[in-house]
Amino acid sequence: MNTHSVWRPDKDEVVVEHGAVATAHPIAAQVGVDILKSGGNAVDAAIATGFCLNVVEPWNSSIAGHGQMIVHMTAERRSVAIDYGHRAPRAATADMFRVVGQMVEGNGIYEVEDRANAVGHRSVGVPGVTAGMCRAHELFGVLPLEQLLEPAVHYAREGFEADPTTCLTIAMNMPNLVRYGEAARIVLADGYPPLPGTKIVQQDLADTLERIGREGKDALYRGEVAAAIDEEMKRNGGILNTRDMAGYEAQVLDPVRATYRGYELLGSPAPSGTITVLQTLNILGSFDLGQLAHASPEHLHLFTEATRHAFADRYSFVGDPDFQPTPFDGIISPEYAREIARSIDRVAASLEEERELQPWVAYSGSPLNDPWRYDPQPRPERNAPASPPSEGDCTTHFSVIDRDRNMVACTQTAVGGFGSGVVVPGTGVLLSNGMVVFNPMPGAANSIAGYKRGLNNMSPVLALRDGKPFLSVGAPGGRRIICRIAHVISNVIDFGMSIQEAITAPSIDAAERETFIDHRIDPQTVKALARMGHNVEVVPEPFTGGGFSRPRGVMIDPATGLLRAGVQPFGTDEARGY
Repeated sequence: MNTHSVWRPDKDEVVVEHGAVATAHPIAAQVGVDILKSGGNAVDAAIATGFCLNVVEPWNSSIAGHGQMIVHMTAERRSVAIDYGHRAPRAATADMFRVVGQMVEGNGIYEVEDRANAVGHRSVGVPGVTAGMCRAHELFGVLPLEQLLEPAVHYAREGFEADPTTCLTIAMNMPNLVRYGEAARIVLADGYPPLPGTKIVQQDLADTLERIGREGKDALYRGEVAAAIDEEMKRNGGILNTRDMAGYEAQVLDPVRATYRGYELLGSPAPSGTITVLQTLNILGSFDLGQLAHASPEHLHLFTEATRHAFADRYSFVGDPDFQPTPFDGIISPEYAREIARSIDRVAASLEEERELQPWVAYSGSPLNDPWRYDPQPRPERNAPASPPSEGDCTTHFSVIDRDRNMVACTQTAVGGFGSGVVVPGTGVLLSNGMVVFNPMPGAANSIAGYKRGLNNMSPVLALRDGKPFLSVGAPGGRRIICRIAHVISNVIDFGMSIQEAITAPSIDAAERETFIDHRIDPQTVKALARMGHNVEVVPEPFTGGGFSRPRGVMIDPATGLLRAGVQPFGTDEARGY
Protein backbone atom coordinates (compact mmCIF):
# COMPACT_ATOMS: atom_id res chain seq x y z
CA MET A 1 0.00 0.00 0.00
CA ASN A 2 1.35 3.42 -0.96
CA THR A 3 1.68 5.93 1.86
CA HIS A 4 2.20 8.95 -0.37
CA SER A 5 1.57 10.11 -3.91
CA VAL A 6 4.18 9.05 -6.45
CA TRP A 7 4.73 11.09 -9.60
CA ARG A 8 5.28 8.83 -12.62
CA PRO A 9 5.72 11.01 -15.73
CA ASP A 10 6.43 9.63 -19.19
CA LYS A 11 6.58 10.69 -22.84
CA ASP A 12 5.43 8.91 -25.97
CA GLU A 13 8.09 7.16 -27.97
CA VAL A 14 8.67 8.44 -31.51
CA VAL A 15 8.50 5.61 -34.08
CA VAL A 16 9.45 6.53 -37.65
CA GLU A 17 10.94 5.03 -40.80
CA HIS A 18 13.55 7.40 -42.20
CA GLY A 19 15.36 9.53 -39.62
CA ALA A 20 15.11 10.62 -35.99
CA VAL A 21 16.66 13.15 -33.62
CA ALA A 22 16.46 13.07 -29.82
CA THR A 23 17.53 16.27 -28.14
CA ALA A 24 16.92 18.83 -25.41
CA HIS A 25 14.64 21.29 -27.17
CA PRO A 26 11.81 21.05 -29.72
CA ILE A 27 13.29 23.78 -31.91
CA ALA A 28 16.62 21.94 -32.17
CA ALA A 29 14.87 18.60 -32.76
CA GLN A 30 12.93 20.06 -35.69
CA VAL A 31 16.07 21.67 -37.10
CA GLY A 32 17.76 18.27 -37.14
CA VAL A 33 14.80 16.59 -38.83
CA ASP A 34 14.60 19.37 -41.46
CA ILE A 35 18.26 18.83 -42.32
CA LEU A 36 17.64 15.09 -42.73
CA LYS A 37 14.67 15.82 -45.01
CA SER A 38 16.85 18.19 -47.06
CA GLY A 39 19.29 15.41 -47.91
CA GLY A 40 21.69 15.80 -45.02
CA ASN A 41 23.08 12.79 -43.23
CA ALA A 42 23.21 12.12 -39.49
CA VAL A 43 26.39 14.18 -39.08
CA ASP A 44 24.85 17.16 -40.90
CA ALA A 45 21.79 16.93 -38.68
CA ALA A 46 23.96 16.70 -35.55
CA ILE A 47 25.94 19.79 -36.56
CA ALA A 48 22.80 21.84 -37.22
CA THR A 49 21.18 20.58 -34.01
CA GLY A 50 24.26 21.30 -31.93
CA PHE A 51 24.73 24.86 -33.17
CA CYS A 52 21.02 25.51 -32.68
CA LEU A 53 21.23 24.30 -29.07
CA ASN A 54 24.05 26.82 -28.51
CA VAL A 55 21.40 29.47 -29.24
CA VAL A 56 18.22 28.14 -27.59
CA GLU A 57 19.86 26.41 -24.61
CA PRO A 58 22.87 28.67 -23.87
CA TRP A 59 23.19 27.68 -20.20
CA ASN A 60 24.06 24.13 -21.26
CA SER A 61 26.22 24.56 -24.36
CA SER A 62 28.17 27.15 -26.29
CA ILE A 63 30.13 27.50 -29.50
CA ALA A 64 33.10 27.96 -27.13
CA GLY A 65 32.19 24.94 -24.99
CA HIS A 66 33.45 21.37 -25.07
CA GLY A 67 32.20 18.08 -26.41
CA GLN A 68 32.58 14.57 -27.78
CA MET A 69 30.98 13.03 -30.84
CA ILE A 70 30.88 9.35 -31.76
CA VAL A 71 30.07 8.67 -35.42
CA HIS A 72 29.29 5.45 -37.29
CA MET A 73 29.02 5.64 -41.08
CA THR A 74 27.29 2.51 -42.28
CA ALA A 75 28.30 2.39 -45.95
CA GLU A 76 31.96 2.98 -45.07
CA ARG A 77 31.78 0.63 -42.08
CA ARG A 78 33.75 3.32 -40.30
CA SER A 79 33.43 4.52 -36.71
CA VAL A 80 35.32 7.47 -35.21
CA ALA A 81 35.40 9.39 -31.98
CA ILE A 82 35.87 13.15 -32.29
CA ASP A 83 37.17 14.64 -29.07
CA TYR A 84 36.88 18.37 -28.49
CA GLY A 85 36.73 18.16 -24.74
CA HIS A 86 38.09 20.29 -21.95
CA ARG A 87 41.65 21.59 -22.33
CA ALA A 88 43.47 24.04 -20.11
CA PRO A 89 45.15 27.11 -21.65
CA ARG A 90 48.88 26.64 -22.14
CA ALA A 91 49.69 29.10 -19.34
CA ALA A 92 47.72 27.06 -16.77
CA THR A 93 49.63 25.64 -13.80
CA ALA A 94 48.85 23.12 -11.08
CA ASP A 95 48.83 25.79 -8.37
CA MET A 96 46.99 28.57 -10.23
CA PHE A 97 44.00 28.46 -7.84
CA ARG A 98 44.10 28.88 -4.07
CA VAL A 99 42.36 25.98 -2.35
CA VAL A 100 40.60 27.12 0.82
CA GLY A 101 39.16 23.82 2.06
CA GLN A 102 36.99 20.80 1.37
CA MET A 103 33.86 21.48 -0.66
CA VAL A 104 30.80 21.06 1.54
CA GLU A 105 28.22 21.02 -1.27
CA GLY A 106 28.37 20.24 -4.95
CA ASN A 107 30.19 17.75 -7.14
CA GLY A 108 33.73 18.83 -6.38
CA ILE A 109 36.26 17.99 -3.70
CA TYR A 110 38.00 21.29 -2.99
CA GLU A 111 36.69 24.81 -2.56
CA VAL A 112 38.69 27.44 -4.45
CA GLU A 113 39.01 31.04 -3.30
CA ASP A 114 36.34 33.21 -4.95
CA ARG A 115 35.28 30.11 -6.93
CA ALA A 116 37.83 31.32 -9.48
CA ASN A 117 38.00 27.92 -11.19
CA ALA A 118 34.22 27.89 -11.65
CA VAL A 119 33.22 31.44 -12.62
CA GLY A 120 34.91 34.37 -14.29
CA HIS A 121 37.81 34.82 -16.66
CA ARG A 122 40.37 32.53 -14.99
CA SER A 123 37.92 29.61 -15.19
CA VAL A 124 37.84 29.70 -19.00
CA GLY A 125 39.16 26.68 -20.92
CA VAL A 126 40.16 26.47 -24.57
CA PRO A 127 37.01 26.48 -26.77
CA GLY A 128 36.27 23.16 -28.46
CA VAL A 129 32.73 22.95 -29.87
CA THR A 130 33.21 24.96 -33.06
CA ALA A 131 36.42 23.10 -33.90
CA GLY A 132 34.75 19.75 -33.24
CA MET A 133 31.68 20.51 -35.32
CA CYS A 134 33.74 21.83 -38.23
CA ARG A 135 36.01 18.78 -38.09
CA ALA A 136 32.97 16.48 -38.20
CA HIS A 137 31.72 18.40 -41.24
CA GLU A 138 35.09 18.08 -43.00
CA LEU A 139 35.04 14.32 -42.46
CA PHE A 140 31.42 13.41 -43.14
CA GLY A 141 29.22 16.39 -44.03
CA VAL A 142 27.36 16.44 -47.35
CA LEU A 143 25.49 19.75 -47.12
CA PRO A 144 27.30 23.12 -47.06
CA LEU A 145 28.32 24.28 -43.59
CA GLU A 146 26.60 27.61 -44.21
CA GLN A 147 23.29 25.79 -44.74
CA LEU A 148 23.75 23.86 -41.48
CA LEU A 149 24.32 27.12 -39.57
CA GLU A 150 21.30 28.92 -41.04
CA PRO A 151 18.80 27.77 -38.38
CA ALA A 152 21.10 28.79 -35.53
CA VAL A 153 21.68 32.18 -37.17
CA HIS A 154 17.93 32.63 -37.60
CA TYR A 155 17.03 31.90 -33.97
CA ALA A 156 19.89 34.06 -32.72
CA ARG A 157 18.99 37.03 -34.92
CA GLU A 158 15.18 36.82 -34.86
CA GLY A 159 15.00 35.43 -31.36
CA PHE A 160 13.24 32.45 -29.79
CA GLU A 161 10.44 32.48 -27.23
CA ALA A 162 11.54 31.75 -23.68
CA ASP A 163 9.71 28.79 -22.17
CA PRO A 164 9.29 28.32 -18.39
CA THR A 165 12.50 26.25 -18.16
CA THR A 166 14.48 29.01 -19.86
CA CYS A 167 13.03 31.66 -17.54
CA LEU A 168 13.73 29.61 -14.41
CA THR A 169 17.27 28.78 -15.48
CA ILE A 170 18.11 32.40 -16.21
CA ALA A 171 16.70 33.43 -12.83
CA MET A 172 18.77 30.78 -11.04
CA ASN A 173 21.96 32.03 -12.72
CA MET A 174 21.34 35.75 -12.22
CA PRO A 175 24.26 36.39 -9.82
CA ASN A 176 26.89 35.33 -12.36
CA LEU A 177 25.07 36.91 -15.28
CA VAL A 178 24.96 40.26 -13.50
CA ARG A 179 28.55 39.95 -12.29
CA TYR A 180 29.80 39.80 -15.90
CA GLY A 181 27.51 42.36 -17.48
CA GLU A 182 27.45 41.42 -21.17
CA ALA A 183 25.51 38.21 -20.45
CA ALA A 184 23.01 40.18 -18.37
CA ARG A 185 22.53 42.67 -21.20
CA ILE A 186 21.48 39.84 -23.50
CA VAL A 187 19.17 37.73 -21.31
CA LEU A 188 18.02 40.00 -18.47
CA ALA A 189 15.59 42.43 -20.08
CA ASP A 190 15.31 45.56 -17.92
CA GLY A 191 17.37 43.78 -15.26
CA TYR A 192 14.89 40.97 -14.68
CA PRO A 193 14.60 37.39 -15.98
CA PRO A 194 12.31 37.06 -18.99
CA LEU A 195 8.71 35.97 -18.67
CA PRO A 196 7.47 32.97 -20.69
CA GLY A 197 6.89 34.03 -24.28
CA THR A 198 9.51 36.79 -24.21
CA LYS A 199 11.84 36.67 -27.21
CA ILE A 200 15.55 36.31 -26.49
CA VAL A 201 17.61 37.89 -29.25
CA GLN A 202 21.39 37.43 -29.67
CA GLN A 203 22.46 39.66 -32.57
CA ASP A 204 26.22 39.49 -31.95
CA LEU A 205 26.09 35.71 -31.71
CA ALA A 206 24.15 35.61 -34.99
CA ASP A 207 26.96 37.56 -36.68
CA THR A 208 29.58 35.16 -35.31
CA LEU A 209 27.57 32.11 -36.41
CA GLU A 210 27.23 33.59 -39.90
CA ARG A 211 31.01 33.96 -40.07
CA ILE A 212 31.50 30.36 -38.97
CA GLY A 213 29.13 29.25 -41.73
CA ARG A 214 31.17 31.14 -44.33
CA GLU A 215 34.70 30.64 -42.99
CA GLY A 216 34.57 27.49 -40.88
CA LYS A 217 36.60 27.01 -37.71
CA ASP A 218 38.93 29.97 -38.34
CA ALA A 219 36.04 32.39 -37.85
CA LEU A 220 36.26 31.69 -34.11
CA TYR A 221 39.86 30.61 -33.61
CA ARG A 222 41.65 33.29 -35.65
CA GLY A 223 40.98 36.85 -36.70
CA GLU A 224 38.67 39.39 -35.08
CA VAL A 225 36.70 37.05 -32.80
CA ALA A 226 39.84 35.39 -31.41
CA ALA A 227 41.39 38.84 -30.90
CA ALA A 228 38.28 40.00 -29.02
CA ILE A 229 38.48 36.95 -26.75
CA ASP A 230 42.18 37.58 -26.15
CA GLU A 231 41.52 41.24 -25.28
CA GLU A 232 38.69 40.29 -22.89
CA MET A 233 41.07 37.90 -21.11
CA LYS A 234 43.88 40.47 -20.84
CA ARG A 235 41.53 43.10 -19.40
CA ASN A 236 40.22 40.77 -16.72
CA GLY A 237 43.06 38.51 -15.60
CA GLY A 238 42.25 35.49 -17.79
CA ILE A 239 44.97 33.31 -19.31
CA LEU A 240 43.36 32.07 -22.55
CA ASN A 241 45.04 33.73 -25.53
CA THR A 242 45.23 33.77 -29.31
CA ARG A 243 48.00 31.15 -29.33
CA ASP A 244 45.71 28.70 -27.51
CA MET A 245 42.95 29.45 -29.96
CA ALA A 246 44.99 29.23 -33.16
CA GLY A 247 46.66 25.98 -32.11
CA TYR A 248 43.53 24.09 -31.12
CA GLU A 249 42.48 21.05 -33.17
CA ALA A 250 39.72 18.56 -32.48
CA GLN A 251 41.14 15.04 -32.24
CA VAL A 252 39.85 12.26 -34.50
CA LEU A 253 40.39 8.96 -32.71
CA ASP A 254 39.52 5.30 -32.91
CA PRO A 255 36.65 4.67 -30.50
CA VAL A 256 37.20 2.67 -27.35
CA ARG A 257 35.27 -0.58 -27.69
CA ALA A 258 33.71 -3.14 -25.38
CA THR A 259 31.38 -6.07 -25.92
CA TYR A 260 28.24 -6.56 -23.83
CA ARG A 261 26.07 -9.64 -24.43
CA GLY A 262 27.34 -9.72 -28.01
CA TYR A 263 26.68 -6.02 -28.71
CA GLU A 264 29.67 -3.85 -29.57
CA LEU A 265 29.73 -0.57 -27.63
CA LEU A 266 31.69 2.43 -28.96
CA GLY A 267 32.78 5.46 -26.97
CA SER A 268 35.44 8.13 -26.61
CA PRO A 269 38.97 7.08 -25.58
CA ALA A 270 39.51 10.52 -24.03
CA PRO A 271 39.44 10.90 -20.21
CA SER A 272 35.66 10.98 -19.95
CA GLY A 273 32.76 9.05 -18.46
CA THR A 274 32.60 6.43 -21.21
CA ILE A 275 35.46 4.37 -19.79
CA THR A 276 33.51 3.97 -16.54
CA VAL A 277 30.25 3.12 -18.36
CA LEU A 278 32.01 0.37 -20.28
CA GLN A 279 33.77 -1.01 -17.21
CA THR A 280 30.48 -1.14 -15.29
CA LEU A 281 28.86 -3.12 -18.11
CA ASN A 282 31.90 -5.38 -18.45
CA ILE A 283 31.54 -6.35 -14.78
CA LEU A 284 27.79 -6.84 -15.12
CA GLY A 285 28.42 -9.14 -18.07
CA SER A 286 29.33 -11.91 -15.61
CA PHE A 287 25.79 -11.91 -14.21
CA ASP A 288 22.60 -12.95 -15.97
CA LEU A 289 20.61 -9.81 -15.17
CA GLY A 290 17.84 -10.76 -17.58
CA GLN A 291 16.85 -13.61 -15.26
CA LEU A 292 16.26 -11.16 -12.39
CA ALA A 293 13.24 -8.95 -11.89
CA HIS A 294 13.99 -5.43 -13.09
CA ALA A 295 14.66 -3.02 -10.19
CA SER A 296 14.56 -5.91 -7.71
CA PRO A 297 16.96 -5.90 -4.74
CA GLU A 298 19.11 -8.53 -6.44
CA HIS A 299 19.31 -6.53 -9.68
CA LEU A 300 20.08 -3.19 -8.04
CA HIS A 301 22.58 -4.74 -5.61
CA LEU A 302 24.66 -6.16 -8.47
CA PHE A 303 24.42 -2.92 -10.42
CA THR A 304 25.55 -0.89 -7.40
CA GLU A 305 28.50 -3.17 -6.66
CA ALA A 306 29.68 -3.14 -10.28
CA THR A 307 29.35 0.64 -10.42
CA ARG A 308 31.27 1.20 -7.19
CA HIS A 309 34.18 -0.92 -8.43
CA ALA A 310 34.23 1.02 -11.69
CA PHE A 311 34.17 4.37 -9.90
CA ALA A 312 36.93 3.19 -7.57
CA ASP A 313 39.16 2.74 -10.61
CA ARG A 314 37.96 6.02 -12.09
CA TYR A 315 38.93 7.94 -8.97
CA SER A 316 42.22 6.09 -8.63
CA PHE A 317 43.60 5.92 -12.16
CA VAL A 318 41.84 7.95 -14.87
CA GLY A 319 43.42 11.13 -16.19
CA ASP A 320 44.85 12.50 -19.43
CA PRO A 321 47.08 9.72 -20.83
CA ASP A 322 49.22 12.35 -22.59
CA PHE A 323 50.41 13.54 -19.16
CA GLN A 324 50.68 10.34 -17.12
CA PRO A 325 50.27 6.60 -17.72
CA THR A 326 46.60 5.61 -17.55
CA PRO A 327 45.55 1.93 -17.71
CA PHE A 328 42.58 2.34 -20.07
CA ASP A 329 43.11 -1.09 -21.65
CA GLY A 330 43.36 -2.72 -18.27
CA ILE A 331 40.27 -0.99 -16.93
CA ILE A 332 38.07 -2.30 -19.75
CA SER A 333 39.76 -5.69 -20.00
CA PRO A 334 37.16 -8.52 -19.94
CA GLU A 335 39.50 -10.65 -17.82
CA TYR A 336 39.84 -7.84 -15.29
CA ALA A 337 36.05 -7.42 -15.23
CA ARG A 338 35.58 -11.12 -14.54
CA GLU A 339 38.09 -10.92 -11.69
CA ILE A 340 36.13 -8.09 -10.10
CA ALA A 341 32.82 -9.89 -10.66
CA ARG A 342 34.13 -12.95 -8.79
CA SER A 343 34.81 -10.73 -5.77
CA ILE A 344 31.22 -9.45 -5.57
CA ASP A 345 29.07 -10.95 -2.83
CA ARG A 346 25.60 -11.69 -4.22
CA VAL A 347 23.83 -10.90 -0.94
CA ALA A 348 25.88 -8.25 0.88
CA ALA A 349 27.43 -4.89 0.02
CA SER A 350 31.21 -5.07 0.04
CA LEU A 351 32.18 -1.47 -0.66
CA GLU A 352 30.23 0.38 2.04
CA GLU A 353 32.61 0.07 4.98
CA GLU A 354 34.15 3.45 4.10
CA ARG A 355 30.80 5.14 3.59
CA GLU A 356 31.49 7.98 5.99
CA LEU A 357 34.17 9.12 3.54
CA GLN A 358 33.63 10.51 0.10
CA PRO A 359 34.36 7.69 -2.37
CA TRP A 360 37.30 9.46 -3.99
CA VAL A 361 38.96 9.84 -0.58
CA ALA A 362 38.32 6.21 0.32
CA TYR A 363 39.52 4.85 -3.00
CA SER A 364 42.27 7.08 -4.30
CA GLY A 365 44.79 6.59 -1.52
CA SER A 366 44.85 2.79 -1.83
CA PRO A 367 43.20 1.41 -4.98
CA LEU A 368 40.76 -1.43 -4.46
CA ASN A 369 41.81 -3.30 -7.59
CA ASP A 370 44.77 -3.44 -9.96
CA PRO A 371 44.02 -2.84 -13.67
CA TRP A 372 47.74 -2.49 -14.41
CA ARG A 373 48.05 -6.30 -14.37
CA TYR A 374 45.83 -6.34 -17.47
CA ASP A 375 47.34 -3.36 -19.29
CA PRO A 376 50.14 -3.61 -21.90
CA GLN A 377 51.89 -0.47 -20.60
CA PRO A 378 54.64 -0.69 -17.98
CA ARG A 379 53.34 -0.07 -14.48
CA PRO A 380 54.34 3.41 -13.25
CA GLU A 381 56.45 3.66 -10.13
CA ARG A 382 53.82 5.87 -8.51
CA ASN A 383 50.11 6.10 -9.20
CA ALA A 384 48.81 9.64 -8.87
CA PRO A 385 45.16 9.47 -7.72
CA ALA A 386 42.85 10.95 -10.31
CA SER A 387 40.05 12.39 -8.20
CA PRO A 388 36.76 13.29 -9.86
CA PRO A 389 36.00 16.48 -11.73
CA SER A 390 33.95 19.25 -10.16
CA GLU A 391 31.80 19.32 -13.27
CA GLY A 392 28.21 20.46 -12.91
CA ASP A 393 25.29 19.13 -14.89
CA CYS A 394 24.89 21.98 -17.36
CA THR A 395 25.41 19.85 -20.42
CA THR A 396 23.40 18.75 -23.44
CA HIS A 397 23.20 15.59 -25.52
CA PHE A 398 21.63 14.68 -28.86
CA SER A 399 21.38 11.42 -30.79
CA VAL A 400 20.68 11.06 -34.52
CA ILE A 401 20.10 8.14 -36.89
CA ASP A 402 19.40 8.81 -40.58
CA ARG A 403 17.72 6.85 -43.39
CA ASP A 404 21.03 5.16 -44.32
CA ARG A 405 21.39 4.19 -40.64
CA ASN A 406 24.41 6.38 -40.03
CA MET A 407 24.53 7.15 -36.32
CA VAL A 408 25.76 10.01 -34.14
CA ALA A 409 25.91 10.35 -30.37
CA CYS A 410 27.08 13.80 -29.29
CA THR A 411 27.45 15.34 -25.83
CA GLN A 412 28.40 19.02 -25.45
CA THR A 413 28.73 21.27 -22.44
CA ALA A 414 29.26 24.80 -21.22
CA VAL A 415 30.23 22.96 -17.98
CA GLY A 416 28.46 25.15 -15.38
CA GLY A 417 25.22 27.05 -15.89
CA PHE A 418 26.07 29.70 -18.50
CA GLY A 419 29.67 28.50 -18.31
CA SER A 420 32.04 31.07 -16.84
CA GLY A 421 29.31 33.72 -16.99
CA VAL A 422 31.52 35.70 -19.39
CA VAL A 423 30.17 36.71 -22.80
CA VAL A 424 32.77 38.47 -24.96
CA PRO A 425 31.39 41.89 -26.00
CA GLY A 426 30.73 42.29 -29.71
CA THR A 427 30.85 38.54 -30.41
CA GLY A 428 28.01 36.94 -28.43
CA VAL A 429 30.45 34.14 -27.49
CA LEU A 430 29.78 32.61 -24.08
CA LEU A 431 33.03 31.21 -22.66
CA SER A 432 32.90 27.93 -20.75
CA ASN A 433 34.30 27.37 -17.27
CA GLY A 434 36.36 24.39 -18.43
CA MET A 435 38.97 24.74 -15.65
CA VAL A 436 36.49 23.50 -13.06
CA VAL A 437 36.84 19.90 -14.27
CA PHE A 438 40.43 19.73 -13.00
CA ASN A 439 41.59 18.94 -9.47
CA PRO A 440 42.84 22.32 -8.17
CA MET A 441 45.37 20.58 -5.89
CA PRO A 442 48.76 19.64 -7.38
CA GLY A 443 49.97 16.05 -7.41
CA ALA A 444 46.93 14.23 -8.77
CA ALA A 445 46.41 12.60 -12.16
CA ASN A 446 43.72 15.19 -12.85
CA SER A 447 45.68 18.20 -11.57
CA ILE A 448 46.01 21.24 -13.83
CA ALA A 449 48.72 21.54 -16.49
CA GLY A 450 49.06 23.61 -19.63
CA TYR A 451 47.00 22.21 -22.53
CA LYS A 452 46.01 19.18 -20.49
CA ARG A 453 42.64 17.46 -20.96
CA GLY A 454 40.52 17.46 -17.83
CA LEU A 455 38.61 14.41 -16.59
CA ASN A 456 34.96 14.83 -17.51
CA ASN A 457 31.71 12.88 -17.29
CA MET A 458 30.49 13.01 -20.90
CA SER A 459 29.45 9.52 -22.05
CA PRO A 460 28.04 9.39 -25.60
CA VAL A 461 27.78 5.74 -26.70
CA LEU A 462 26.92 3.94 -29.93
CA ALA A 463 26.00 0.26 -30.06
CA LEU A 464 26.30 -2.17 -32.97
CA ARG A 465 24.37 -5.46 -33.19
CA ASP A 466 26.05 -8.13 -35.30
CA GLY A 467 28.19 -5.35 -36.74
CA LYS A 468 25.15 -3.32 -37.79
CA PRO A 469 23.88 -0.01 -36.33
CA PHE A 470 21.60 -0.44 -33.34
CA LEU A 471 21.63 2.35 -30.72
CA SER A 472 22.77 5.92 -30.05
CA VAL A 473 22.49 7.22 -26.49
CA GLY A 474 23.90 9.78 -24.07
CA ALA A 475 22.85 12.28 -21.41
CA PRO A 476 23.57 15.51 -19.58
CA GLY A 477 23.73 15.36 -15.80
CA GLY A 478 27.25 15.70 -14.42
CA ARG A 479 28.65 12.70 -12.57
CA ARG A 480 25.26 11.00 -12.66
CA ILE A 481 25.49 10.58 -16.43
CA ILE A 482 27.64 7.50 -16.04
CA CYS A 483 25.35 5.21 -14.04
CA ARG A 484 22.29 6.28 -15.99
CA ILE A 485 23.79 5.47 -19.39
CA ALA A 486 24.90 2.04 -18.13
CA HIS A 487 21.33 1.57 -16.85
CA VAL A 488 19.73 2.54 -20.16
CA ILE A 489 21.99 0.23 -22.18
CA SER A 490 21.33 -2.64 -19.77
CA ASN A 491 17.58 -1.94 -19.84
CA VAL A 492 17.56 -2.29 -23.62
CA ILE A 493 19.88 -5.30 -23.91
CA ASP A 494 19.12 -7.25 -20.72
CA PHE A 495 15.43 -6.47 -20.27
CA GLY A 496 14.28 -5.97 -23.88
CA MET A 497 12.97 -2.45 -23.33
CA SER A 498 12.41 0.04 -26.11
CA ILE A 499 14.44 3.24 -25.84
CA GLN A 500 11.68 5.32 -24.22
CA GLU A 501 10.94 2.56 -21.71
CA ALA A 502 14.64 2.24 -20.93
CA ILE A 503 14.97 5.99 -20.34
CA THR A 504 11.78 6.35 -18.30
CA ALA A 505 12.52 3.34 -16.06
CA PRO A 506 13.54 4.26 -12.48
CA SER A 507 17.26 4.36 -11.85
CA ILE A 508 19.89 4.43 -9.13
CA ASP A 509 23.24 6.19 -8.88
CA ALA A 510 26.31 4.98 -6.98
CA ALA A 511 28.87 7.60 -8.00
CA GLU A 512 29.03 9.27 -4.61
CA ARG A 513 29.01 8.38 -0.91
CA GLU A 514 25.34 7.42 -0.83
CA THR A 515 23.56 5.16 -3.28
CA PHE A 516 20.78 7.38 -4.62
CA ILE A 517 17.51 5.56 -5.29
CA ASP A 518 14.77 6.84 -7.60
CA HIS A 519 11.68 7.58 -5.50
CA ARG A 520 9.56 5.40 -7.82
CA ILE A 521 11.39 2.22 -6.75
CA ASP A 522 9.40 0.00 -4.36
CA PRO A 523 10.05 1.03 -0.71
CA GLN A 524 10.48 -2.65 0.18
CA THR A 525 13.33 -2.84 -2.33
CA VAL A 526 14.95 0.20 -0.72
CA LYS A 527 14.72 -1.48 2.71
CA ALA A 528 16.17 -4.70 1.30
CA LEU A 529 19.15 -2.82 -0.14
CA ALA A 530 19.73 -1.15 3.21
CA ARG A 531 19.68 -4.56 4.93
CA MET A 532 22.32 -5.74 2.45
CA GLY A 533 24.53 -2.93 3.74
CA HIS A 534 24.01 -0.24 1.12
CA ASN A 535 24.00 3.38 2.27
CA VAL A 536 20.80 4.36 0.47
CA GLU A 537 19.06 7.68 0.02
CA VAL A 538 15.75 8.06 -1.83
CA VAL A 539 15.90 10.96 -4.30
CA PRO A 540 12.72 12.63 -5.54
CA GLU A 541 12.77 13.65 -9.18
CA PRO A 542 12.12 17.41 -9.34
CA PHE A 543 9.94 18.92 -12.04
CA THR A 544 13.02 20.14 -13.87
CA GLY A 545 14.38 16.59 -14.02
CA GLY A 546 17.60 17.16 -12.09
CA GLY A 547 17.43 14.21 -9.69
CA PHE A 548 19.30 11.92 -12.06
CA SER A 549 20.85 12.49 -15.46
CA ARG A 550 18.59 12.97 -18.46
CA PRO A 551 19.16 10.45 -21.26
CA ARG A 552 18.20 10.82 -24.90
CA GLY A 553 18.53 8.14 -27.55
CA VAL A 554 17.52 6.60 -30.84
CA MET A 555 17.53 2.87 -31.60
CA ILE A 556 16.71 0.62 -34.55
CA ASP A 557 13.96 -1.88 -33.78
CA PRO A 558 15.46 -5.29 -34.66
CA ALA A 559 12.03 -6.72 -35.48
CA THR A 560 10.78 -4.00 -37.83
CA GLY A 561 13.80 -1.90 -38.82
CA LEU A 562 11.92 1.23 -37.71
CA LEU A 563 13.59 3.94 -35.66
CA ARG A 564 12.50 4.44 -32.06
CA ALA A 565 13.49 7.67 -30.32
CA GLY A 566 13.08 8.59 -26.67
CA VAL A 567 13.93 11.34 -24.20
CA GLN A 568 13.67 11.85 -20.46
CA PRO A 569 10.11 12.71 -19.41
CA PHE A 570 10.78 16.12 -17.85
CA GLY A 571 11.11 19.61 -19.27
CA THR A 572 11.57 20.54 -22.92
CA ASP A 573 13.34 17.37 -24.12
CA GLU A 574 11.88 16.18 -27.39
CA ALA A 575 12.41 13.53 -30.04
CA ARG A 576 11.22 14.03 -33.59
CA GLY A 577 11.48 12.08 -36.82
CA TYR A 578 9.96 11.45 -40.21
